[in-house]
Amino acid sequence: MLALPLLVLAGISIIALKLYYDKRRTSCLPLPPGPPPLPIIGNLHQAPASYPWRVFQQWSKQFGPIFKLQFGSNTIIMLGNHQAAHDLLDKRSSIYSSRPRVVMAAECLGQGMLTLLMPYGPRWRAHQRLQMSCLNKRVSQTYCALQEMESNQLLYDMLSTNNFTDGFRRYAAGLVFALAYGKRLSSIDSEDLKELDEIVENTLTTLKAGEWIVDLIPALNHLPRWLAPWKRHADKLRNFESRVYLKNFGNAIASRSWNWSKRVQGLANGQMPTLELAYDVGIIYEVSTDTTTIALEVFVLAAVLHPHVVRKAQAELEQVVGPDRLPIFGDKDRLPYIHAIIQEVLRWRPVAAGGVPHAVTEDDEYMGYRIPKGATVIANHWAISHDDELFPNPEIFDPERWILNPDLPIAAFGHGRRTCFGQHIARNSMFIIIARFLWAFDITCAHEERGGTKFWLVPDPMDMTQGFNSKPMPFKAEFLARSPHREGIIRRDWDTAEKDISIILDDIEQDQASQMGKA
Repeated sequence: MLALPLLVLAGISIIALKLYYDKRRTSCLPLPPGPPPLPIIGNLHQAPASYPWRVFQQWSKQFGPIFKLQFGSNTIIMLGNHQAAHDLLDKRSSIYSSRPRVVMAAECLGQGMLTLLMPYGPRWRAHQRLQMSCLNKRVSQTYCALQEMESNQLLYDMLSTNNFTDGFRRYAAGLVFALAYGKRLSSIDSEDLKELDEIVENTLTTLKAGEWIVDLIPALNHLPRWLAPWKRHADKLRNFESRVYLKNFGNAIASRSWNWSKRVQGLANGQMPTLELAYDVGIIYEVSTDTTTIALEVFVLAAVLHPHVVRKAQAELEQVVGPDRLPIFGDKDRLPYIHAIIQEVLRWRPVAAGGVPHAVTEDDEYMGYRIPKGATVIANHWAISHDDELFPNPEIFDPERWILNPDLPIAAFGHGRRTCFGQHIARNSMFIIIARFLWAFDITCAHEERGGTKFWLVPDPMDMTQGFNSKPMPFKAEFLARSPHREGIIRRDWDTAEKDISIILDDIEQDQASQMGKA
C-alpha cells in the first residue's frame, strides 16, 4: 500500500529537481547580443528619434533575429523575423501574453481598465471574453450589411471630393459607433466623433515613449498628487474619457435597437461595474477606427504609385462583377487579386510598424540566450514584413507574392493571445472598400497646373508619421468615376440603401440569434 505514495513522492521530487536545474541552467545563459550599453542609462542614448523600426531592422541584421536593448532598468528583447516571433509569442503564448508596466497610460489614465494594456490574467480574460463576443470571426460576418451601407455613403461622398482621409475616418468611425452604441455618424463633423477622436489622441499622447518621467522611474508614482503633475494631467483626461464613455454607453442601453453595449451588459449579468463595461466598448472604438483608416490610406498610397496594380485589379473586377453592379461580400471568394492587395497593404506598411510590447512572465531560453522574467519582448512588424528571405524585394508593393504563396505570414495583427481582436471586421472593411473603390474610380496622383504645364504630386512612399501607429504623411490623390454609368449606379445604390440603423441592427441581432440556434 506504501508503493503508490512513494511513487508519487518520487515523481514530484524528479519534477522539482528538473525545474531547479533548468532554472539554474537558464540563469547561467547569456542575454542576447545588442548595442553596447552605458552604465545606468543603458542604450537610452542610442534610442532612435525617428523611424525606430527601421533602425531596429538594421540591428537585427547586425546582431541576429533576437537582440537586447537596455533602457534604464528595463530589458527590451527585440524579435526581428517571423520565426522568432512565432516561436516565442505564438508557441509559448502562455508566458508571453502579458504587458509591460506603463504607468502613465495604464495606471494614471486608464486606472487598470484599458484592456490593450492589462497584464495577462483572470481580469484580462474576463474583459477579453466580453469584447470577443462582439468581434469573433463568426459574429463579424453578421455586420456585412452595415459595412456595405456605410461603404455606399463613402462612394457617394467621394463623387464630389478627393478628401479620402476624412471619408475613411467617417466610414471607420461610423461603422464602429453604430455597432457599439446604436447610432449612426453620418458626418465627419459629428460632435460624438470629435469627442472620441480627442480620447484617442489623449491615449496616444500618454503612450508616447520617453514623454513621462514616471514611465522611466515608476517609483515616482507613489508621490502625492501635488508633487506629481502627471497624475493631475491624467485625472483631467480620465474624467473627460469616463464621462464620454458613460454617456455613450447609457444612451446605447436606452436605445431601441440592438448594440454591443447591450450585449456586454447582458453577458456581464451584473458581475462587472458599469464603468468597466463602458470602457470595454469604448476601447473597441479606440483601437479599431484609427487602424482601419490608416490601412485604407496605405491602399491609396499604393494605388497612386502602382497604376499597373490598379489596372490588374480592375480587370479581375470586370470579369467577376461586371459594370452593372457594385462588388458585394458574396464576390469575395472569386476575387483573389483583391485579397492579395489587402495582404500586401498590411505587409508593405504595417500600421503598428514597431510592434506591440509583450511581457514575459517566466525566465525563458531561446537560441541559447536567456530571456529574463519581466523583460519586454517586441516583435518588430516592420522587420518581419520586410524580411527579404520571406519577401524578396520587400520594398516593392507586389500583390503577386500572395498569389504565388497565400501562406506567407502577416505580422500586422500581432501575435499569440494578444492578437488584434478586431481583425475580422477590419479585413471585411478593407475588402468591401478596396473592391468598390477599384470598381468605381480611377485613382491617380494629384496634380498642379503651373504655367499651363501639369505637375504630378507624387508622394514619398517612405515618408511616414512617428508614434505607436504610423501612417503615410498627408498626400493628395484624385478619384475620377470610371464612367457615367458607374457613377449612376453609385448614386442609385445610395439613394435606395436602407439607412435606418435600427432596422439594420435588428437584422444583425436576428442573424446572430439564427447562428446560435444552428450551433
